[in-house]
Amino acid sequence: MMLVSAEYPWSKMFREYAMYCAVGCFNVAVFAALYLLFDNYNSWTPYVGTVAWAASFLISSVQAYALHRWITFESDSEIRSSFTKLMAVYGVLWVVSTVTFHIMFEILEISKLVSWVINTSAFGFLTFIALRFYAFPLLDGRVTRKERLDAFRERRRA
Repeated sequence: MMLVSAEYPWSKMFREYAMYCAVGCFNVAVFAALYLLFDNYNSWTPYVGTVAWAASFLISSVQAYALHRWITFESDSEIRSSFTKLMAVYGVLWVVSTVTFHIMFEILEISKLVSWVINTSAFGFLTFIALRFYAFPLLDGRVTRKERLDAFRERRRA
């Protein structure tokens, strides 16, 4: 597998990465809102920050799937297969990011915000590559946002 090719040039990858980052900003906002909710209302564990991170990550992953499938990659991948693959990528990321967050916040005593920003930023491009080439491969085809919207409107009329 080549990262770029005639069918997938650097310009296309950069446009998709820019869209990934834009969608990612919304995903991070959802993640942050969930994190703040769980961090402020979780009293059943001594590791409040770590549990808030893990729970927020899992819940926001489902929302991120829909946005990345439909907006970022305009993928026509089969839903069950692409969701399973995305969750595998996110599962690895969840374990690694939760451990690194725990180390930064609970052991090194770096502030929550700094730990959160470092951790969220650290895995971005690698996750993009994994999602593009594993969860939403180019071979699965593409459905543009306009085509999806038109199909939705047509179903509503029927």
